[in-house]
Amino acid sequence: MRFELFVGLRYLWNTRRTRFLSLITVISVLGIAIGVAALVTVQSVMDGLQNQMKRSILGSKAHILVSTPEGTMADWSSLLTKVRGIAGVAGATPIVTSEVIVTTGDDVLGGIAYGVDPATVGAVFLLPEQLAHEKSDLKCLAAIGNCPELLSRRLRDPGAAFREDRFVEQPRDLPPVVIGREMARYFRITPGDVVTVITPTGGGMGPTGPLPLSKNFRVAGIFFTGMYEYDFASLYLPLSEAQSFLSLGDEVSALALKISEVYDVDRIAQRVRTAIGDGFTVKTWKEMNKNIFNALKMEKIVMFLILGFIVLVASFNIVATLLMLVLGKTREIATLKALGASRSDIMRLFAFDGIVLGTVGTLLGLALGYGACVWLDGVELNFAQDVYYMTTLPVEMSAGLFVLVAAAALLVTFGATLYPSRYAARIRPADGLRYE
Repeated sequence: MRFELFVGLRYLWNTRRTRFLSLITVISVLGIAIGVAALVTVQSVMDGLQNQMKRSILGSKAHILVSTPEGTMADWSSLLTKVRGIAGVAGATPIVTSEVIVTTGDDVLGGIAYGVDPATVGAVFLLPEQLAHEKSDLKCLAAIGNCPELLSRRLRDPGAAFREDRFVEQPRDLPPVVIGREMARYFRITPGDVVTVITPTGGGMGPTGPLPLSKNFRVAGIFFTGMYEYDFASLYLPLSEAQSFLSLGDEVSALALKISEVYDVDRIAQRVRTAIGDGFTVKTWKEMNKNIFNALKMEKIVMFLILGFIVLVASFNIVATLLMLVLGKTREIATLKALGASRSDIMRLFAFDGIVLGTVGTLLGLALGYGACVWLDGVELNFAQDVYYMTTLPVEMSAGLFVLVAAAALLVTFGATLYPSRYAARIRPADGLRYE
């Protein structure tokens, strides 16, 4: 063992009194450990939240959207066949989108209506699974007359079914619509109830501009996406009904694509642009959700910097520890230099002490952070579950995060050793032994 390492360990390990680290040394190590643990824990929680939100968004929206500058596509069937053959495209379906107003009774709510093809929507969106979460079925959107949920409702309450058939003004053969769970809660309705959907432009053009058009739909199911905004303001109609309701004829708003590798979306989007040629607009999920993902990324960076100050403040404890150690070992330093130790030897000796403290604190912090993440991953949340849809914190740990935090902590620790070690190296033998 080099003498710098041997002497440095002896300086840290007090052999004359308690054989334990001094109080100031323990405080320094704990300061680094708390900072590292806080960084690892908070960043893991934020990674879990971001990834959960990303999964919810990607399940409710297309990975790639192909549209035209005009907003509608007339000859879309051949284009749909072409994009399905592109490498990396796992599924494609036509969609119609429009802003609408939904009413029932005296309640009014603005939302987005999506016209989808029940036969192909499951190849792109997670709508079948989202409907199944609320015990609904996609087949109800294709043929409401054979909807198991509505049939079982009529069997459970034959009296209500009789009154509905005989006395309710609404006909039974209304077109189907599926709505989000929060919209259903807002209107206090269940499958089988009737809602009125109003489009501002579906009635064509009149003397004073676009004419609104309203139509009644029967709720055929309820879906749950995990995103409050979508569940509160989204509804799905059969594609043919949406085209008729919005007076689009055979036109659609866009083609929605699902890809096999979501993080390779830029390269696959370029393939799509090359294959379909000019005259079309191709947007990726990154572009469509740029604002929210940029906000989450900035939030992570800001939190990393803020919590990083804990480690920075703890590094000043290491500075104080090493300075006190140098002042207490002035005579020993002078003796070592008188025996032939160079300035670089003395610098390495005290730098080693600081690095040992930082390493111990970092490893302890990583262990504490890992334990905190494991504990938080099973902790139940008892607030705002109707907004965040979480019963436990979604913690996701990654080796890269642990390595990044450890590297940052060790770098800060190493910087904290520079001044005390240089101060020790400048002590002259004559100064240290003058009064001996």
